[in-house]
Amino acid sequence: MLLAAVGLVLARPVLATNLAGTMLVLVGSGIRLWAAGVLEKGGGLCTDGPYRWVRHPLYLGSFVAAFGFCVMMDVIWGWVIVLPLFVALYVAQVMLEERRLRQEFGEAHADYSRRVPLMLPRLPRAGPPGRAWQLARVLMNREHYHVALTCVLVVMFYLRHWWPAV
Repeated sequence: MLLAAVGLVLARPVLATNLAGTMLVLVGSGIRLWAAGVLEKGGGLCTDGPYRWVRHPLYLGSFVAAFGFCVMMDVIWGWVIVLPLFVALYVAQVMLEERRLRQEFGEAHADYSRRVPLMLPRLPRAGPPGRAWQLARVLMNREHYHVALTCVLVVMFYLRHWWPAV
């Protein structure tokens, strides 16, 4: 979010890039909401919902949204500075989380890692439906704060388009 705010300062958005970027931000936020509604922190290794396709769907959703914000910026600095910084920060975060999950879940995580890719989704084999999505989990995981901040940033990009001096 901080990088998106920095991007807002550098942005020179036009309506077309705002619309295209908004679509990507919505997709990324949707992935995050889906993952947050399935994830039960402290409830064991989550392998249901989007976790069947990718081990870190929250980060994948954040990356898609960040890509959308770079599209909204409509300046080269978004691609040269903001996106690489975002990728570097999230790669480090994913590696730390992978280490923590390996320590916490041992062989169960090793098996999961062999079946499910780190960040690029792959369709899983058919299996039981697993844990259902619940709004209560989204709220418990505090994802609604992330969604609210994302919405504020998107609105600010549109304001920046309509009133460049903002």
